[in-house]
Parts: sequence; C-alpha cells; structure tokens
Amino acid sequence: MGLNKETAARLADARLAEWQRASYGEWRAMLDDKNVRQVNGEDGKRYSVVSYALDDGDGRVRMVVAVDDGNWSALVPLVRDEIMMSDGTFAD
Repeated sequence: MGLNKETAARLADARLAEWQRASYGEWRAMLDDKNVRQVNGEDGKRYSVVSYALDDGDGRVRMVVAVDDGNWSALVPLVRDEIMMSDGTFAD
C-alpha cells in the first residue's frame, strides 16, 4: 500500500502550523539545519516529518515540510511549504 496522502497532509499541515507560531529569526536559524521527527499517524503507520528552510530571496524564508512513511514514498514525499516575509507576515 502506498503513502496515505490524507494522513501525510494532516501531519505536514500540523507541522507548518507549529512553524507559523515561530518568529522570523527562528525560521532564519533553520536555513543551516533541518528538523526530523518520527510521528505515528492516526492510521497506525510511522511517518518521517522533515522540516527545513530555504532562502527565497529578498529576505523571504520558505519553510518546507516533507512527509513520508519510509517506503517508496521516501523517494517522492508529500511536501507542503509556507513563505515568511522579513516583517514576519506570510506570503499569500
């Protein structure tokens, strides 16, 4: 069975929601790092939730969250992202 995309999307969205409560400085600090969590989904499967930041230019930081279940989905994980502007607001 492949990646449960609904569960993976909920996990990615939940992680992005956590990052949305963080400051611009915390997002910038992630430019040289990544955060990996092992999370149990409501479907009973174990998922890897990886967060990392990319410099998006002009002071913007793009936070990317990738989720996979360790099988073939690790090659093409479900990805969600958000962009924070230098003033702490989010791009539409």
